[in-house]
This record gives sequence, C-alpha cells and structure tokens, in this order.
Amino acid sequence: MGTDRNIKIQRPTGRKLLLLLPFAVCYACFVVLGDWQGSVDYSNAQNLGRLVLWAAGSFAVLLGAGFLLENWAALTALMPSGTRAFYEKIVPPRKARRGHWWIWLLFFLACLLCYLPYYLMYYPTWFNNDAVWQMEQALGMAAKSNHHPYFHTLIIKVFLTVGYGLFHDYTAAVALYTFCQMALTAAVFGFYLYLLYRRGTRILWMLLAVCFYALLPINGMFSICMGKDAWFTAAFLLFVWAVHHCAAAQDLRGAAGRTETPGSFDGRGKEFGASDSRRWLWFFVTGLSVCLLRSNGIFVFLGTAVLLILSRLFAGRSAEGAGRQSRVSGAKRQSLQREKESARIGKEGGWHKFSGQERQRMYISAAAVLVCYLLWQGPVLHALKVEPPDTIESLTMPVQHLLCAYARGGNLKAEEVEMLEAVVPLAQIDEYYNPYLFDMTKNYIREHGNQSVIAKNKGEYAKLWLKVGLRNPMLYLEAEIRQTAGYYALHIPHDQILYSEYFMVDNPFGIENERKVFSYDASLAMGDFLQRFQAFYNKVWSLGMNTWLLLFALACALYRGRRAIVFAPCVMLLGSLLLATPVYNEFRYAYGVFVALPVLFGVGFGREEQFPLL
Repeated sequence: MGTDRNIKIQRPTGRKLLLLLPFAVCYACFVVLGDWQGSVDYSNAQNLGRLVLWAAGSFAVLLGAGFLLENWAALTALMPSGTRAFYEKIVPPRKARRGHWWIWLLFFLACLLCYLPYYLMYYPTWFNNDAVWQMEQALGMAAKSNHHPYFHTLIIKVFLTVGYGLFHDYTAAVALYTFCQMALTAAVFGFYLYLLYRRGTRILWMLLAVCFYALLPINGMFSICMGKDAWFTAAFLLFVWAVHHCAAAQDLRGAAGRTETPGSFDGRGKEFGASDSRRWLWFFVTGLSVCLLRSNGIFVFLGTAVLLILSRLFAGRSAEGAGRQSRVSGAKRQSLQREKESARIGKEGGWHKFSGQERQRMYISAAAVLVCYLLWQGPVLHALKVEPPDTIESLTMPVQHLLCAYARGGNLKAEEVEMLEAVVPLAQIDEYYNPYLFDMTKNYIREHGNQSVIAKNKGEYAKLWLKVGLRNPMLYLEAEIRQTAGYYALHIPHDQILYSEYFMVDNPFGIENERKVFSYDASLAMGDFLQRFQAFYNKVWSLGMNTWLLLFALACALYRGRRAIVFAPCVMLLGSLLLATPVYNEFRYAYGVFVALPVLFGVGFGREEQFPLL
C-alpha cells in the first residue's frame, strides 16, 4: 500500500475548467428562467447579477465534486495508515463480477413480483382514452392513424388477436397484453440491475437500485398502463445500453493492449470481431425501436448517432491517451510503462484498421435505421392506409410563441393578425389559450379553427413566425419558458401528475375492472396509497431534479475523462421535449431519463473506471 502514496493529486487543467463552464451557465439559467414569474420583479441588472452569482456558485460546486471524485484515490492514500486500513475494510475496492443468466432472472422475478399487485388490482389494465382509440384502430372500428405511433398499435393488435383467439374474450386479451408489457418492463429493469451487479456495484447501492426499479409505484403503474410509454421506455433504455456497448468496443479492444478486459461485454475477451457485429446489430434494433415507438424518437436517435459518430472519429487519438488520463493504482510507473507500450502496439498494429472497421459498422447501422424508418413512415404506412398526424400536432412551440405575442400585446401587424385569425378565432383566445398546456389550444383549433390553412401555406406561416419573433423576442422567450419550465425548474406552479387518474374509461368493448385481489374497500386504500405517493413525490422530487442530476453526472463524467456518450440519448430526449412538448411538466415524456439515472450515476460518480459500465 505504500506505493499508493506516489499517486499525485491531479490539479484542474484549463480544458477541464472550460468543460464545466457551460454546465454552470445552464444551472444559472435554470434558476432564473425557471422562476420566470419571480424574475420579472427584478430589474435587468438584478437578473444579470443573479445569473452571474448562480453561475459562479454552480461552477464552484461542479469543480469541487469533479476534483474530489478524480482524486479520491490520492486523498485516501494520504490518510493515516490506521484510518486508511479501516476505510478500506468498510469500503473495499470494487471488483467486477462474473455474470450468470440466473442472476438476471432473479432481478427480473423481483421486479415482476413487485408489479404483480398493481396488475391484479387494476386487472385487466389501466385503460385510458388513448388506449381505447388505439384498440379501436387495431380492431378495425376506427380509421388508422399515426397520431399515436401505429407501430405500437400493431403490437396491441397482435396481442388482441392472439388473446381473443385463445380466450374468446377481449378482457382476457387485454390482460394478456398487459401482462406481457409488465414482463417486458421487469425484464429490462432486471437487465439494468444485472449490469450494475456485473459492474461490481457495492451491496448498499445495489439494494437501493433494486428498491428504485422494483418498489417505486411509478414503475408498477407504468408497467400496466396500456400505452406506448412502457414500450418506448424499454426500447430507450436498451438503446442507451447499445450506444455505450458500441462506443466501448474500441476502447476495450485497445485498453492496456489486452484482448481480455475484466468485466468486458463478452466476458471472455475472445473473438472480439465476432461480437462487434452483434453490438451494431443491437444498435440497429434498439435505435429503430426508439424511432418507431414515439414521434420524437427519431430526434433522439439522430442526435445520439451524430454524437456517437463524432466521438468515434477521435477514438484512436483518445485511446492512446486514455491510460495517461485515467487514475492508476498500485505500481504507477509500471502501469504507465504498460500503457505507453500498449498505445505504441495499438498504433502500429491495428488501431487505425480497427477504428475503420468500427466506423464502417457504425455508418451502416445508422443508415439502416434511417432507411427503415423512412420506409415505414412513407411506403409502408401508405400501403396500410394509415393517416399521418394532423398539421397542428407538431406545431406546439410556433403556435404558443405566436399566441403569447398576441395575447401579451406584442408588436404584430394587421396582416399578421389576419393570418392568425384565419387559423383560430382570436376573439375567444381566453377560452383555449394556456401557456403551460398546448392540448387545449390544438383541440380548439381542430374543432373551431382551420389548420388546413397552415398546411397549404407552410412557407408563409414560417415567415410569419420568424418576423413576429424578431420583433417580440422576449415574448417568444416567455412562451418557451412557460411551455417547458417543468423539465428544468426545481419548482413549478402546478403539481406534477405521475400516473394520471386511476380509472377504467367507458369503452365499446365491454371491458371493466375485475379486481383479483383484496376487497373493494382495500382496493380504494390501494388508490389512496398511490395518491399519497404522488403527493410525496411532488414534495421531494420533480422533473427538473432529473435534469439537474443528469447534467451533474455528465459534468463529472466529462471532467474525469469518462465515456460520456451513454448520456447522449437522455440529453437528446430532453432536448426534443424543449422543442416540442405539448405539456410543460408531463412525467411520462421524460420517464426514460428518470429510470436511467442509477446507471448514469455509476458512470459520473463511480470511483473505479477500470471496469466498463456493462
């Protein structure tokens, strides 16, 4: 242990300081802009001062956290020998564990058993109006629409066909669908717990992760909701895994000049080339699933793919320096010598060739996802006679910007007001305009407006949005903040709805709740429990907290030179919400970020980096 004292404390470099600046500015903007109502009471100079102070404070916290995490080994080495021995006894070094299929099975069963009471309580499903509409389409009772991804509607149709064929009852058919969806959710969460287990996560944190995935009522309720959210979240989490899986391929191949890495993906270190193809196959499958299961999935995939491509373009150079940037333990000089030698061997014996192979697979996989997605969105849906979403569905932000500028007395010309009037009656704006919820506006336009005017004059209305925005930038900013604040503000004016109401809506299929456990009174108590949890969640957590912790973990990962590409899908998902969310604080839209936090924390805050994430 004496050689540990040779580890030097790494001082922050200029590059690391610059990396933290954007994050500090983000946090300052989150505070000041997220509290838009309170900020208007301050002068511009005061708000500028608040921004500067919050940025400085955030920068100090980020720097302190990054410094401590990066130098933890060096700081513990400076402890007195007795204190250090005690610390190492209670917090032993983490070691990657060998995975077995039955360990994943145990995690899967733990999650499934915890979700089962919700399934039996709300049997056959948690049925809302969106699910009723999709089921009507699946059974040919309504026109086909891609408003809710038709790919998910086809999934519903498959289970309904199989279930009705087996049981000759729609209630049983829906129950089959719900159980399989619940099993899928449990399987994916169990897989993530398995990854944490293999990574060597310590027992205490492992238990907390099990409680997070298995015991939280949020996960139980979403697992039985007959909607696209559970399917998309499962695909999204597997896509996060696939992205990291692919990005790690080159690093694992070249790290320390070995063909075998403790805790590597295949667990054997053999036939690396054979497993490379499977990595990119999973990238294709999960990426396409993300695109097909939610309308903003294509933005999540495209943004992540671009970042992945950029990161891989510099993979060879970063691989040569990875050993020098990482924290070493034990005989530091010998380790550095091995790293230099492996970098030399890699450079001479195949780094560039391997990088080229990886880039080729990456380009092919990304292109294949885009081609399949475009074929589905175009020829396939056309052949199936599926109607696309209406025009107003995708115009959340432009419409909110323009209506805010009008309602708040902005500078609009007479002809611009006429163009707005051609789409929606402005005299009744108080009836439908809500700066936090676009659903009311778009539904009013569908019933009383004329969205076809926009469809026929797309260029003119795009110019209208731009011209009005140039004259009213602060009103556009106000509209943007009010429509999105829930995703980055720690406190919002309205309670967040986690899982909506607990109901079985009226439907033409004759499906009703058939509770399989507890008496009727006890089932009401179960509902009270869920309501109390929702109230508790609103007091201690928020969607903004998800974003704050995500960025905090990302900043620490970048500061320490960790493989941060695993954060890309979550960042892209949040970015797509800031561009087009219809509700300013809808939990289910950012559910994927929430359930990915335990693994992201492992990358950002985990002390040992010689073990890969997966």
